[in-house]
Amino acid sequence: MKCNKSKPINVHLFRSWIRCRRKAWLEVYGDKQKKLWTAHSTLQLNHQIDCFHNLSQKSFGVGIQACEEGKNIAFGVRLKYPLIKNRIIKGNLPILKRTTGESIWGNFSYQPVLARQGKKTTREHKLILAMKGLLINNLQQYQVKKGLLCYKEDEIIKAEKIRLSENINKELLNSLLSLDKDIESKTPPPITSNRKKCMICSWRKDCDSIAIKAGSLSEVSGIGAKREILLNKVGINNIKELANINHNKLKEKLERYGTQHGAISKQIILQSQSQITNKAIRKNAEIELNKLKESRGLYIYDIESDPDIKHDFLHGFIRLQKNIKNEISLKKIKYTPLLNLEKNTESFLWKRIIKKLNLNKDYPIIHYGETEPISLLKLGLSQGANPDEIEALKKRFIDIHVLIREYWCLPVKNYGLKSIAEWIGFEWKQSNVDGARALLWWRQWKKSRKINKMYSRNLNSIFEYNRDDCIATFMIAKWLIDHE
Repeated sequence: MKCNKSKPINVHLFRSWIRCRRKAWLEVYGDKQKKLWTAHSTLQLNHQIDCFHNLSQKSFGVGIQACEEGKNIAFGVRLKYPLIKNRIIKGNLPILKRTTGESIWGNFSYQPVLARQGKKTTREHKLILAMKGLLINNLQQYQVKKGLLCYKEDEIIKAEKIRLSENINKELLNSLLSLDKDIESKTPPPITSNRKKCMICSWRKDCDSIAIKAGSLSEVSGIGAKREILLNKVGINNIKELANINHNKLKEKLERYGTQHGAISKQIILQSQSQITNKAIRKNAEIELNKLKESRGLYIYDIESDPDIKHDFLHGFIRLQKNIKNEISLKKIKYTPLLNLEKNTESFLWKRIIKKLNLNKDYPIIHYGETEPISLLKLGLSQGANPDEIEALKKRFIDIHVLIREYWCLPVKNYGLKSIAEWIGFEWKQSNVDGARALLWWRQWKKSRKINKMYSRNLNSIFEYNRDDCIATFMIAKWLIDHE
């Protein structure tokens, strides 16, 4: 494979490298046909547009000309900066904001602006701001000391000033030189041991196939970056070696680094054995399933949320009036979506939910993960539900995720709803859909519903996805009962 020494380093490539060195290399040399589309990139872009739109004022312009004219906001400034021989940094900066200083244009200067998703300012945010600052400083011949970080908090756009210190600028240059070295190489950097990052990466399938073929420990559920390093230290370098080691022997080795590490030895050995043989391994025969087995019916519950504004916009329910052991036609299952358009409609929503759940007070409510009971109980408390009502509701919840983790080791690399449901043979009707895609559909529908019908079908797509989540939860519960 030829290396591309003339390939410029841009903001997108640098952001990829900060997240994963291999991802940046694949952006340059990878087979683009293997790259997946993800909703996260579109959500990020939409978030950026919302944040930047809030900064727009009457005095704005486009390109370097806007800077020369001293506009308050300059859009779409394209810049280059020579890093080292045969390598330049390129930047298409969507927005710059005027601030104090002494630039080549007068007694003002410009500072970089970045939109932040999430609650905290990270190393990535600081380095990207510093990189944009480097490009701007070269243009205006004046070093800006601070960048601007925009973010949403309860649907309100806020801005935080970030100091571009000497240390962060020094780290930036070292990082850019390391990136340059990586993309000069003919071989890609190793797959990251922190595979949680891979969940939203467009190159995940390519890396997954290589990790599986190599028997990487990062493929074993329960082994993160730190635990993999620890296993390497005691001589375990792949899944096969982990599956074949004696439990007591591994426990003894790991306890040298702390008793807490020895406690997980049995679990990760069983998990590796399950994955290497592609067979489920029962690990707890004493778990109580009577509440689920003996109920004459049940509710299945799943929500869809917008985490940026802490808004649960959809509460999906299925009510089954049969015992879980009975044959049930999935096509005839009645699904009820309850929308929560705005936070100020939660009183009406709570009344609808509690009315539905009170139809059969003896039915348990099954769900997958901790989100559903936390959200529903919080909603009830906010609407003045009495303590007895909340306690009775709390006792009805059954977390299928907890049961499957306690009862079985399954040949999956994570115990998310999708992984387990797909392993037992369930398929979502819509391909390449997940929570992020549903969130994107929701935001598009919410913005467009009063203007046009362009995204009207998106609401039905969300309902179909949420219904499938509910059915997947039920299928896993049924698998538990059938394989008890």
